[in-house]
Amino acid sequence: MLNRDKQPKSVGVVGDGDDVAIIEAIEDVFKIAIMDNEAESIRTLEDAHSVICSKLPHDENEQTKCLTAMAYYRLNRAMQDHGKAKPSERVEAPEAMRPREFQQQLEEGSGLQLPFLTTSSAWVSMLGWSVLGTWAAGPILFSGFYAIAFGILIFGLNIAVWQFVTTIDQRVWIFRGTLADLSTQASEENIGQLVSEGGKWKAADVWAAMTKIISDETGFPAERMRPAMTFID
Repeated sequence: MLNRDKQPKSVGVVGDGDDVAIIEAIEDVFKIAIMDNEAESIRTLEDAHSVICSKLPHDENEQTKCLTAMAYYRLNRAMQDHGKAKPSERVEAPEAMRPREFQQQLEEGSGLQLPFLTTSSAWVSMLGWSVLGTWAAGPILFSGFYAIAFGILIFGLNIAVWQFVTTIDQRVWIFRGTLADLSTQASEENIGQLVSEGGKWKAADVWAAMTKIISDETGFPAERMRPAMTFID
């Protein structure tokens, strides 16, 4: 019989570069710098959480604003052109605007990064894989100098095509939730910026943002993460 209470001991980071990507993502989101010796001392999720908390401001007199409230007021202000929204109202791209344009409007109006609102169109993803496959075919179809030349040519075309399609792609709206949900997710995505501007953080806020970053990088569900879990195998 399957033991449903059994918890995995690790989030699956094996130290083959994934750990570096996660540390860099943590630094970017929390607006902190983690030294090499500090990164090397991280063994568990609790260690990572402690390092992050030690880097954030602790002045109770200056840190007085609720992070989610800060995000809410900024987003609400950014949406004024479309009418005043209530926290319980669903947030969707207006019919008169493309998803990418609406995301940019919200980001510019709120000063927050909101990459979770949209994703690349299917045709962009298919084109990317197609170009990558063509590039990988060079060593198979050719040999020696021709393989190298073919690889360089396809690599250059890959960069040019990808820059072009990402510029014209209006993306697909994938966010499903209310303004309150958006504010919560935005505060997690921009926690470092909001804290630096006077936001009052809690250990639970840091844990939620940290586990989301790790989940995005590894695919391991954030809700299943525990402090004692190994960060790097």
